[in-house]
Amino acid sequence: MWDFFGTDHGRAGWQAYVILWLRVAFGAHALLSGLNYFFPLVPPAPVNLSPAGPFVAQMDAVGLYALIKVVEVGVGILLLANFYVPAALVMEMPTTMSIFFLNTFVDSAPRQLFTGPKELFMNGILILAYWSYFRPLTTARAQYSPIWQNGHNSNGEDPTAPVATVRGTAA
Repeated sequence: MWDFFGTDHGRAGWQAYVILWLRVAFGAHALLSGLNYFFPLVPPAPVNLSPAGPFVAQMDAVGLYALIKVVEVGVGILLLANFYVPAALVMEMPTTMSIFFLNTFVDSAPRQLFTGPKELFMNGILILAYWSYFRPLTTARAQYSPIWQNGHNSNGEDPTAPVATVRGTAA
């Protein structure tokens, strides 16, 4: 049965509740940030005073900023619903890295110095918390196994399937 909160239906330890809090806080932040672009809910930081202002203005002029905000809304909904969390974290990482770089190294205003590292910290900790879903991405010598062959390689095998063992040795 699906666990909306991701806490093993209340049986998980304190770490699950810390991750729940981070996921909800990061999801609410992404959702609010995305929605705020389309429906001004919270006054935005004065971008025109920032050295990053022209960059953000150009992204907005070509439509990229609106696309980023749509992704943020989607990521926020997925994180709050505890649905496709690993995919949502990956989708948000380019935005997270941009926010971290611009706020930490370009703008450096006190508010931005808090926002950029906080964004990277929350996304990074959540990726580490869901690491088992990312572990296959660290395969050094990955085999070609396309979706149109049901994830099987040229030998008809699934390269991600666990290797059968007999008495602790590989078969």
